[in-house]
Amino acid sequence: MSTSYTTNLKLAKPGLGDRGWAALRDGNVDKIDALSPVGGLCVTANEVPSITLSVRVAAGKFQKADGTVGTYGGGTIAVTSGQTSVLYLDGSGNLNAGTAYPATSHIRLATVVAGSTNITSVTDDRVVCVVLGTDSQPFLPLAGGTLADGASVVVGTGTGTMIGTSSAQKLGFWGATPTARPTPYTQVYTTADHTISTYSANVQSSAFTGIASGVGGTPYAQLTDLNNLRVAYENLRTFAEDVAQALNALIDDLQSMGLLG
Repeated sequence: MSTSYTTNLKLAKPGLGDRGWAALRDGNVDKIDALSPVGGLCVTANEVPSITLSVRVAAGKFQKADGTVGTYGGGTIAVTSGQTSVLYLDGSGNLNAGTAYPATSHIRLATVVAGSTNITSVTDDRVVCVVLGTDSQPFLPLAGGTLADGASVVVGTGTGTMIGTSSAQKLGFWGATPTARPTPYTQVYTTADHTISTYSANVQSSAFTGIASGVGGTPYAQLTDLNNLRVAYENLRTFAEDVAQALNALIDDLQSMGLLG
């Protein structure tokens, strides 16, 4: 009978009564071993049977914390005699061995138990399957990207979040060319508040018609006219100061957030 093949991996299946199936079997084994979910980043003793304290990590690809894909080229590492060690790749793709997995970003590989002179067991700790979906990676890659429409960015209420760590770093909004933080504003008048009160205008739209005492025919402002001007001036002065205080508060707030110098 002729050889048939499996649907997914196309592994060879010798027909009943066929001879020479050893080559097909060996080919199947090599094909399975080459699969990334099976052989990629797999940890084994450096030799079989183990006669040293070295383990081998196969080459493979992994996802970095920023969402990009990294590649580990494969290598060996020695573990401590008589100790249980964990093997992992750090965020830069460097192979490490320790007594416990770190809290920082890493790729778990295996737990290795060493005897006095050789490796006694290797437990696979790789996480092959990852979560998928629009909410599975709540970050943008370092190279930039596009947030989904309606996406919100949640920040902490303790230390908080900083965008830009120095005034020389450049930001731009709504298509504007990114620029460094502007030079500082000088506020000699520093009183500030967050309220602009109602402006009470005192309109002086009519010409003064008063006549000074003892000077016939020459118009002078009467006391009432002068008092009206004083009220109008005071209202304008108060309003101008109020606006200046609100402007000071706005500048203070923007400076506190680092948006102004």
